[in-house]
Amino acid sequence: MAVDLTRVQPPLKVYPPKPNQFLLKLIRLVTPFWLRGQCGIKQIETRYIDRLVEATKKFQDGKSRYLLAFRHPTTDDPFAMLYLLAYAVPEQAREMGIKLTKTPHSSFVYDRGISFWAGEYINWLFPALGGISIFRGKLDRAALNLMRKQITNGKEPLSMAPEGGTNGKSELVAELEPGIAQIGFWAAEDLQKEGRTEEMLIIPVGIQYEYSAKAWGAIDQTIITIEKECGITKPEITPNTRYQRLYDLGSYLVQWVSDYYKTFYSSYASTDTKITDTDDLATRVQDLADRILRVAEMNFGIKSKGTAIDRCRRLEQAGWDRIFRNDIKDIAQLSQVERNFADQLALEANYSNWHMKIAESIIGVTSDYVRQHPSPSRYVEVLKLMWSVLQRVTERDQESVFKETPSFGDRKVIISVAEPLSVSDRLPEYQSSRTAAKECTRKLTEEISNSLNNLIVRSTL
Repeated sequence: MAVDLTRVQPPLKVYPPKPNQFLLKLIRLVTPFWLRGQCGIKQIETRYIDRLVEATKKFQDGKSRYLLAFRHPTTDDPFAMLYLLAYAVPEQAREMGIKLTKTPHSSFVYDRGISFWAGEYINWLFPALGGISIFRGKLDRAALNLMRKQITNGKEPLSMAPEGGTNGKSELVAELEPGIAQIGFWAAEDLQKEGRTEEMLIIPVGIQYEYSAKAWGAIDQTIITIEKECGITKPEITPNTRYQRLYDLGSYLVQWVSDYYKTFYSSYASTDTKITDTDDLATRVQDLADRILRVAEMNFGIKSKGTAIDRCRRLEQAGWDRIFRNDIKDIAQLSQVERNFADQLALEANYSNWHMKIAESIIGVTSDYVRQHPSPSRYVEVLKLMWSVLQRVTERDQESVFKETPSFGDRKVIISVAEPLSVSDRLPEYQSSRTAAKECTRKLTEEISNSLNNLIVRSTL
């Protein structure tokens, strides 16, 4: 059962990893069936797996430690990573004549808030698989310490998604957070302090999905459904009019929502930027996201600074601080008046972050992603982002057509491994000064991003 975020809750618990080998074996067994049945993935393509085989052999021989930096376009990516380690790597190792001491696995980092919408079972399942939960909106020292210990002394490597949350686009890498590069340097320093000689590596892993031409019918029907719910009536879609219909629909939604926020939240959502109806859609989307975030920030008394994603994370944490109360020892001991005030605070925090969630979904919508390469995959990904915005807007309407995400048919997943990046080789320069440390972290983050971009395979359709 999902947590009721409209009522006061006890402080969030931290669940340390407690690997369960029996459960891990069971999850490995069902992963191929889950990918086919639940994720709709009927074809799996792997590329450059030999790179991960060699790194894994070195890890198991005590010659290296490594972090896996994987792409995160969808919520299905963890199953792709499970397949990579449990099936693709062992198979490639056999072909290469390399004997691994055991089936590879990795611990992983996940957002503590996943259990709010997925259910409480996450709080025992993920730790049992080696998961380390992290609070993304604040400096989570406990999680960072667990991650460093896992990297340097764990029986398995650690996997992280440097993009943070899902970005919804298989063929576009979002701006990376510098955390994975920084943790890599910290781990290299930890190894050095212990007098150990293992090489510290970061290995980028690309994950992308591709839809077939069979998706065109569902794509057109989804555009028509959204138009209908917006009160728009137009003739049938043809291949020649499809992109313009999608662009016009996106433009209409951005304009309508912008007008709504300007009308009802004018004092909250005002900015110095002058945006007109003729501006590029991407510019208007970013301006709209900024205005929406300002509404939530005003409610929480938070200053607008940093990237849109940074602002979303701070707002998320501010909401949690008002819902999961560390200052209340026992909720059951509250008087009726105290309890109702606490519930009201939680309700207001949740409603304020409703705006943040809308902005978070809008951020991923771009105007040129489809235009640059109008494949079924890109149409589907942009439509899913639009659908998620409307799903959040209409979440209180039990009869909403946006409650269930439309199916676009079967997919192919492509999993690729980049050349390992040596953190150890960069450590002397990193340690030379504070300025050098910042620059090395920036450069390594950029190299990880470039590696992930170079792994992208443009869809063939």
